[in-house]
Amino acid sequence: MTATSIKDFLTYPIRFLDGVSDARHIIGMGRSSGRSEEEIQRSLELRSVRWAYYALALGRHEIHEPGEMVSIPRSIRKADYEFEIALLLDQTTEEGWTEAEAENFLQKHGRVTILNDLSCRCLQGEDVQLGLGPARSKSILGKALGPRFISYAEFAKRNPRIVLRVNGEVRLEAQACTDSTLWTFPKISAYLSQQPLILEAGTLIGSGTFAGGSIAELSGKYPWLLDGKTVDTVEMEVEGIGTLTNSFARRGEGNG
Repeated sequence: MTATSIKDFLTYPIRFLDGVSDARHIIGMGRSSGRSEEEIQRSLELRSVRWAYYALALGRHEIHEPGEMVSIPRSIRKADYEFEIALLLDQTTEEGWTEAEAENFLQKHGRVTILNDLSCRCLQGEDVQLGLGPARSKSILGKALGPRFISYAEFAKRNPRIVLRVNGEVRLEAQACTDSTLWTFPKISAYLSQQPLILEAGTLIGSGTFAGGSIAELSGKYPWLLDGKTVDTVEMEVEGIGTLTNSFARRGEGNG
């Protein structure tokens, strides 16, 4: 990147929106592995008509750069990654768009990069039982972004290959635009504009987790981050953007 930091491309506080998780069936906007077809279908039917979202205001300190060691508080027992794409709006949206109008806008005024939407599943599970949203569980660990932005137009045209690795082990390989996601960025943008919700330039929107792109989706196949290890390293690779790599360690173990 020509800038010294991915953070230099953002305006603070960042308005961040992403899909609300249904922890029983669907994580983010992706099809969840390890669930029955009946469970998946019920959740897909709901999400085909409505994009439920949560919003956060993020400060510069809550954005983690590529290569940064991320500290996990000792009280967080179920730390999880979520492999997503982040859309950055370069211009304010308008009310009442169709999906085609939203697509035309994003072709001119949208940029994307890789997003690791870090989650505290222990807190998320408690909040779901209380009927609360995921904002608390999504805000504590911050968000990792990078390594660079490319135009939305280039991303959509390429339909890039994506790969997820944890400690060198490949856990996911797919195509970003045709596999796993229920709601595209034009569909999300059009839905929000019809609420109507006008989004200012500088807003970040998460794509929702790619299917198989988090530990929670795979129902016990993999341990939570730092479960029995002192350091875990997560690599999220998207063709045309690069690889977002972050390591994770318990707070106080040589990292602050």
